[in-house]
Amino acid sequence: MKGMLIKDFRLLKNQGKTLFLMLLVVAVFMNLLTDVGPSFIVGYITIMFSMFTVSTISYDEFDNCYLFLMTLPVTRKKYVNEKYLYALLSIIFAWCVGLALGMILVVIPSSAGIGAAEWIETCLGYIFTAWIFVGILIPLRLKFESEKARYANLIVILGVIIAAFLAASAIEYVPEEIVGTGKQWFSGLGSRGLMVLFVGITIAVVIISYLCSQRIMAKKEL
Repeated sequence: MKGMLIKDFRLLKNQGKTLFLMLLVVAVFMNLLTDVGPSFIVGYITIMFSMFTVSTISYDEFDNCYLFLMTLPVTRKKYVNEKYLYALLSIIFAWCVGLALGMILVVIPSSAGIGAAEWIETCLGYIFTAWIFVGILIPLRLKFESEKARYANLIVILGVIIAAFLAASAIEYVPEEIVGTGKQWFSGLGSRGLMVLFVGITIAVVIISYLCSQRIMAKKEL
């Protein structure tokens, strides 16, 4: 697994450096030219850069590289383990850089007034959001080839949007008592309770994603 990590980090050094700089520039300009807050930079950089983990799978598929990797001391299970570990390290790295840049912008007078607790909670939430994105994309990328994976990602995104729209529309037909009870329950959780709930959802998504990825890779024809 160490050798796989070195391979992906070298790939990150060669291919991801330009992408990362572009994300930094875009995030800073969006903060300066629009009304988005510094916390947006943390989320934008963390989530977008986490997608690079999925792109490493495309490089592994290029020119029958899978067959070469499996001749080394690398099993299919270890391959999946490495991708999730690499995703974790990439997300933490991007989050730390985004947090540092965001904190610099926080001290600018125009960005002053942001509560420290709210700032930290918002920024921490982006780590789990990035994990949910990666947790969905890795199994899809392992299941489908590069071209098919794009359509699969699009279908998933559209599915989420449609589901959210239908859920929002269905709420209008739910009795007011039930809606009020739900709002009261979420309000009672508070910010910390909501964060714990979000963490639990993220852990569940990642576990399901990991098990699916292991199953897909075990049956994958190389």
